[in-house]
Amino acid sequence: MSGTIYQAAAGALLQQMRLDMLTNNLANINTTGYKADVPVFQILDDQSAPAAEAPAIPGGLSPYAASMYARTNFAPGPLARTGNPLDVAVAGRGFFEIQAPEGSRFSRKGNFTVNEQGVLATTEGWPVMGQGGEISIDGSRIEINDNGDVYVDGEAVDTLRIVDFAEPGQLRKTGQTYFVPEEGTEGEILEEGAAQIVQGFLESSNVDAIRTMTELIETLRVFESYQRIIRTADEATSKTVNEVGRSA
Repeated sequence: MSGTIYQAAAGALLQQMRLDMLTNNLANINTTGYKADVPVFQILDDQSAPAAEAPAIPGGLSPYAASMYARTNFAPGPLARTGNPLDVAVAGRGFFEIQAPEGSRFSRKGNFTVNEQGVLATTEGWPVMGQGGEISIDGSRIEINDNGDVYVDGEAVDTLRIVDFAEPGQLRKTGQTYFVPEEGTEGEILEEGAAQIVQGFLESSNVDAIRTMTELIETLRVFESYQRIIRTADEATSKTVNEVGRSA
């Protein structure tokens, strides 16, 4: 196979992975708290993505292609009003801390519920952490103020634990809009008043539909260009081989 075909094939594979990333973003356009992935192309001496970026796809695909890795866009999404007292959003920096079976997870998805144990929890049933641990809900009227203080039937029970990270890029996705920090990375529990909590709202996905569709079309056209290059190079190679064979 000629070097031209190798180069075109490597480029086409990169565009295919970029296409997969963009279509995944579009598929999550209505997912609460979803953070879009951004494809990043970078030429490195060792053809590997920076350790802090947590590559989601192979960094060194081919010596003919630049490294590519996924970077999460942590820009906040728009807030959507629901009126549900168990729907909560963080306006500004910070993440809710969730106690998953595998350990602490962090998310901006705030569509909470009360699980079978009477604890404020995610839709998966995982406890939402407060400053004092799990938040017990023993009552019917739930109020959460701007500071994250949780009141049940007028009585204060706890304060939501909001955690921030100096470098959000050190968080990696674990699925379902949850993140886990890289080993050795610790978050900072924000003091009361450092984060604004909004009850009755949810943070929507931060995917820009128009921009993503535009990038999707661009990616498809680039992929088709690589296909044409491969086809042209293959036809040229075939013609050369056949002509050489006849002249011999």
